[in-house]
Amino acid sequence: MSYRDKLQKLGPRKLLACDGGGIRGIISIEVLAKIENELRASSKRSNLVLSEYFDYVAGTSTGAIIATLIALGCSVDEIREFYIKSGAEMFHKARLWERFRAKFSDDRLSNMLQEIIGKNTTFGSDKLNTLLMMVLRNATTDSPWPLSNNPAAKYNDGKLSDCNLDLSLWKLVRASTAAPTYFPPEVIHVGEREFIFVDGGVTMYNNPAFQLFLMATAEPYNLCWPTGEKDMLLVSIGTGTSVGANANLSPEEMNLLYNAASIPAALMGAALAE
Repeated sequence: MSYRDKLQKLGPRKLLACDGGGIRGIISIEVLAKIENELRASSKRSNLVLSEYFDYVAGTSTGAIIATLIALGCSVDEIREFYIKSGAEMFHKARLWERFRAKFSDDRLSNMLQEIIGKNTTFGSDKLNTLLMMVLRNATTDSPWPLSNNPAAKYNDGKLSDCNLDLSLWKLVRASTAAPTYFPPEVIHVGEREFIFVDGGVTMYNNPAFQLFLMATAEPYNLCWPTGEKDMLLVSIGTGTSVGANANLSPEEMNLLYNAASIPAALMGAALAE
């Protein structure tokens, strides 16, 4: 089933949102594995994949990788295998003279994404089994760019020279994962214009659930799916948080400089956990 067929489907709509969080995406994968196993048991179909259950999936940063692979019909086992085999390769250190721009090289990550997604697969490809949304940050315009393959969306008209559906899918995923200082930015040509993109996790949409809800229900996005307990299910999967433990911290270190550096980070962590 193509994602276009989902538009004609009757019954309640099911949405899935996957947060950013780097390699902690493996936590999301384990939660999704449990959901997939429960769905297989209830449907008595041992080969069911999440793209058969969900109509619209979204992701930011590492969540964009997970959401895209789900939309392509991958099982959670296949997604886990990609992370386990490719995790170390993703974080291949850049050459010494390149580390002024980014800590890690993007070559291997780009190659892996091309291999699993397809070098010539576009955002509007019928290989996608669900509607797909991902969040990028356009550094050129200094704005978040939540992109959807919804055929009825304003910038997805095939008559446009800069139709978003013609964009390379792997490049969009790579852009959504281009964490500043960790990976180089991704340059994407949209029509005749060139934009520089970085990780969608540095926007307010590291958790893309609410933006996904808006793009599925709000009139400007041209889907207008009904809401309510009987009409829509929205599942949001996080990646947890990294605790900055310091077992060797002494009271004497709790000075003005220490607090100036640590308190803002703690407040940011608390905000992300909400």
